[in-house]
Amino acid sequence: MKTIEQIKKLSDEKFQRIFGVKRQTFFLMLDKLNQQFIDSHKNGGRPPKINVLNRLCIFFAYYKNYRTMEDIASEYGISVSTTYDIIRLVEKTLSSCEEFQVPDKRTLKEKAPDIVVIDATECEIQRVKKGLQNFIAERKRNIHKKLK
Repeated sequence: MKTIEQIKKLSDEKFQRIFGVKRQTFFLMLDKLNQQFIDSHKNGGRPPKINVLNRLCIFFAYYKNYRTMEDIASEYGISVSTTYDIIRLVEKTLSSCEEFQVPDKRTLKEKAPDIVVIDATECEIQRVKKGLQNFIAERKRNIHKKLK
């Protein structure tokens, strides 16, 4: 589990490598998640096992580092289903914020130029020799006869 002091001690370069976003973006995301948490727990409720900071760290561990939910769950001492719920909640909360809106495919397609990439590498393949083509067909016929 990470604490805010551990995260603040990281250099900007290491912070970028670990989380994949700049420090300002990370703390802006953390503020949005804190606000969502406060709004959803106005009337009380059970305290969460994982705090908001660690929820954001779980989100980045899953999407940036491609870790499995089982691995993340064992690190934080929670179940896989709780890990899934945390990731989806953070994803939903951040995608609903205007600051973190990702443009849809149509917008990206209109802005991006058309690019065509052709892979023209040559690969050597082995071909069946002329005399062996009939032999392979015979073997296949014999296999089918035995199965019936």
